[in-house]
Amino acid sequence: MDPSLKVTLQPVEPNQNYQVIKFIGSLDKAGYADVIDELNKTIEQFNLKFLIFDFADLKFINSEGIGYLMEVHAHLVQRDRKLVIVAPNSHVDDVFKAIGIHEIVSVYADLSEFLNSNKL
Repeated sequence: MDPSLKVTLQPVEPNQNYQVIKFIGSLDKAGYADVIDELNKTIEQFNLKFLIFDFADLKFINSEGIGYLMEVHAHLVQRDRKLVIVAPNSHVDDVFKAIGIHEIVSVYADLSEFLNSNKL
């Protein structure tokens, strides 16, 4: 059976202060279980300024996925790092707006908007 969520880490260029992780599928209990070990390892070793979750291909997120985002956010803030979300589809973004994620985590329409806003 195929995993309900896949993540891919995009390569980091020299002098780049961000890492992009692309999510494909659903960030729910099953999807979370499929990728948690890989994600936690990446987050523990993360030493750049911005960790970017690219949600362009994320179809669905539930409360478990939201809880995980908040855990990642808190962990990164403790280490003076930032979680950024780019390209959520309209359904995922509606969920974020309804529960106030935009007040906690920076959300951008796409990676270019993030890069332009932060002069990177």
